[in-house]
Amino acid sequence: MLSAEQLRTLGIRIEPLQTRSMTGNLQLTGRILSSPVSKARITSPIGAKVVDVLVDEGAHVRKGQPLIALNDIAFFRMQEEYLMARADALVSAAERDRQQILAEGNANARKTVQQAEAKAVGDEVRMRSLAGQLRLLGVDPDQLQPEQLQQRFVLHSPVDGRVNGISVHLDERVDPTTVIAEVIDLRHFHVHLNAYERELARLKEGVSFDFSVINMPNERFRGEVFSIGRTFNADGRTIPVHAHVTQGSEKLVEGMSISATIPTTTATMRVVPEDAIAMAGNDSFIYVDEGEASDGGRHFREVPVVLGPMDKGWRAITPLGAFDDSARIAMNAAFQLRSILTIGTDHEH
Repeated sequence: MLSAEQLRTLGIRIEPLQTRSMTGNLQLTGRILSSPVSKARITSPIGAKVVDVLVDEGAHVRKGQPLIALNDIAFFRMQEEYLMARADALVSAAERDRQQILAEGNANARKTVQQAEAKAVGDEVRMRSLAGQLRLLGVDPDQLQPEQLQQRFVLHSPVDGRVNGISVHLDERVDPTTVIAEVIDLRHFHVHLNAYERELARLKEGVSFDFSVINMPNERFRGEVFSIGRTFNADGRTIPVHAHVTQGSEKLVEGMSISATIPTTTATMRVVPEDAIAMAGNDSFIYVDEGEASDGGRHFREVPVVLGPMDKGWRAITPLGAFDDSARIAMNAAFQLRSILTIGTDHEH
């Protein structure tokens, strides 16, 4: 409560809350994340032993570049089985052709021809299956010869990017579930921003924006919003906003904290002069007139608000909680009102 004398001394103006058409920016915070297509985890198709590490951790690699070399008894056995299947397929194909020629002269039963055809098909399928398995290990089965088996197989990078981590050592045995290394494609980082429900009406997909990284203040980064979430984050208060990084991706590291300035659409918003807003740390307040006091003074109620864009001395606000748009506001001296409230609270304690 302010007395009549305090009202005169501070020169407080009490006026109805106004609305204006505002275009401005929205400040959102978030983190840098890798997208599903930007991170590749390298594993071996079969259990094997690491015989050579061909890149260093942190190295930039191209798609198809060799990363890790391995070998195993099972690898030699696969080559052996393929060569035997290839030989069997040649023999059974020749036998099928021979039986078909004999059948034309009625020299054998039709059943014998069918059996030869089935054997040829089975051997062909087995050979192709083994050939496919070898290709997964980087071996060209067409070049494989009995006198020259491959001594090791090599895992290659599936994307252009940076080697993020190598989690194995020489002579270590790995299985198909072991993540041997990660490669991150630096061109496909995402920005994961957090927006409150009341801010969604001001956001639009396809908007380009600037953002800064907390520990890289002099660097400039750009992003583009591509998705606005439809479910709340785990905190139950914010909604995810996803964006592509369009400039500066090569300087980023997954997990970095960022602050984004998003251009917003024009909208009619509640506004007050800057002098009607009191700040206390990260919190902002306005003061609503609650009516005349018995001594000619007035009662005021402190209302927390979220700040929006500013234009020509007017600041958009979003009051937190229930709010009557017909309310009258203290249009100035908010700092002094906050000080009086704080002093009064201290005295009560």
